[in-house]
Amino acid sequence: MDETLRRLAELMPELPEHLRRVAVRILDQPETVAVSSMRALAAEVGVTPPTMLRLARRLGYGNYEAFRAVFQTAVVGGGFRQKAASLHELNERSGEAGVVSSVALAAHTNVDRSLATHPDLVKAADLLRKAPATLVLSAGALHWIGYYFQYLGRAVLPRLRVPPANGNSAVESIIGLEKNDLVVVMSVSPYAAQLRKAAEVAKSHGATLIGITDSRGSPIAPHCDVLLLAGTESPQFYPSMIGIVAVVEALVALAVSSGDPAILDRIAAIDQLRREEGGYLVKTDQPASQQNRPGPKSRGQSVAAMQAPRK
Repeated sequence: MDETLRRLAELMPELPEHLRRVAVRILDQPETVAVSSMRALAAEVGVTPPTMLRLARRLGYGNYEAFRAVFQTAVVGGGFRQKAASLHELNERSGEAGVVSSVALAAHTNVDRSLATHPDLVKAADLLRKAPATLVLSAGALHWIGYYFQYLGRAVLPRLRVPPANGNSAVESIIGLEKNDLVVVMSVSPYAAQLRKAAEVAKSHGATLIGITDSRGSPIAPHCDVLLLAGTESPQFYPSMIGIVAVVEALVALAVSSGDPAILDRIAAIDQLRREEGGYLVKTDQPASQQNRPGPKSRGQSVAAMQAPRK
């Protein structure tokens, strides 16, 4: 199923509108192919049944049932369950150590792949540093990585924001976006249709786009000025997120490494404020004179250093 979804994503830009509507539904909700008839799915999307057949043939299947069988095997008869079963088989062959080793190997491979494109990472970090404002869009598990991005970068990228996970469309989050603002879109297979649409709309508004995804065939790829590819392979039953986290941490590290005095001052101010407010536990053997010792700036100065209003 994953290979079929990858090919479908690559095919997206050249599909006519009615086939693209079907492709978006399949990429966003692949399980519906397995549990819906051709006629039922066509009616849900608002196309005719022959349209479903044409799309299946564009992907190399002789008929719709052969296309559907791939999803039935993955989602109903296999997929997550099969991956979980594979872990059980691995445990029987190699024990718990073998399971842990397979996870470790996948993690190392994903991190290596995610950090392999150094020039693109440097270019993206430079865009992040210079952007008037940055919006991070994602969905599902990736949304919480977006929040981690915001937390980690609060001192480095104070104008970066993540819209709340309140069920609103990602497109609605673009309201207020101005020309030359930066949008970071994070999306991996199966790709969320709302993120592809949000990327398209943001680009039409003059924004610069950074895409963090798993394939050059990702539906957000055609709209991105910089594309960062992350590894997501895993023996687990869900895609691995460690590569995405590695990309986020690398971007923040690169932003800090620029040596911008304003960034260094904000980092120092946040650390100082936390210490002044007793935010850290100190070692019991640390001299009392050094516990929560104020720095050279007052609390008011610390707070002011953290604020970076949009210009």
